[in-house]
Amino acid sequence: MEMKYLITGSSGFIGKHLTKTIIQNDSNFVYGIDRKSSDITNTNYKHIAVDLKDDIEYPEVDVVIHLAAYNGTKFFYSKPLEVINDNIIPTLKLIEHYKTKSSLFVYAGTPESVAGATDFAKLPLPSKEDYPIIIEDVMNPRWSYANSKTLSEQAVIHSGMDYMIIRYHNVYGEGQIDHFIPDFISRAKQNKFVLHGHDNTRSFMYIDDAIKVTLSLMKERNAKNQIINVGSDEEVTIKEVAKIILNKMNLDAEIEFFPAPEGSVSRRQPDTQKMKKILPDLELTSVEQGIEKLLK
Repeated sequence: MEMKYLITGSSGFIGKHLTKTIIQNDSNFVYGIDRKSSDITNTNYKHIAVDLKDDIEYPEVDVVIHLAAYNGTKFFYSKPLEVINDNIIPTLKLIEHYKTKSSLFVYAGTPESVAGATDFAKLPLPSKEDYPIIIEDVMNPRWSYANSKTLSEQAVIHSGMDYMIIRYHNVYGEGQIDHFIPDFISRAKQNKFVLHGHDNTRSFMYIDDAIKVTLSLMKERNAKNQIINVGSDEEVTIKEVAKIILNKMNLDAEIEFFPAPEGSVSRRQPDTQKMKKILPDLELTSVEQGIEKLLK
């Protein structure tokens, strides 16, 4: 049976990997919406280059996977209003059109939603999906992303559709830009060994694992109408990851350390019990294995 998908942000990091994987099955067809162009050439893929904030003609599909967002930490600080608009307006427009027309609405949430619960309210890690939403400081533009993504999550939940909210935790891999791992690799290639927030921790997930988990969850009935952390239990410091990168690049260099940007989350580790209960046979790539794959 042919399945038709709409993937927003299809030229983005996760979107592109997800699109390529879905259209490997000839019975699938993907409509990709992104402001950027696409280099995917496949008869089972149609690219729609538009801004989701505009009034557009949506294709009729079975599944909507809404990944598009103004991502990249630097934009939270430099363009907070654009971040808010890009997260909220397209989500509301998609819900309005598809709330009676698709069988499943998959929304990419964010672990930033519960960052206030762990950093400000000091709730213990690993962070659970049902932790309260706490915006520590509305004056800090950093929260433009978390706040607008959280409101979008709530809109999806109360849309009346079958949904799945996936909170991806620090996914990395080939084709990523504007994030710590690719940025540090790029600087290291230029003999610039600068690191911000080296004591902060994250639980990184390799892109192939994130795609595998996403597609597997979409097939599971008990994943519907759930918020699900998708990530790794392996909590590592930014400094440890930087050292793994330098080791894999055969570079012996002294790293220059700087503080993290104001409002940056000090620790992040997801509670993955729900993900593992739904997908009990799941095996994930370690950070060391993933960086080795990325640098090949």
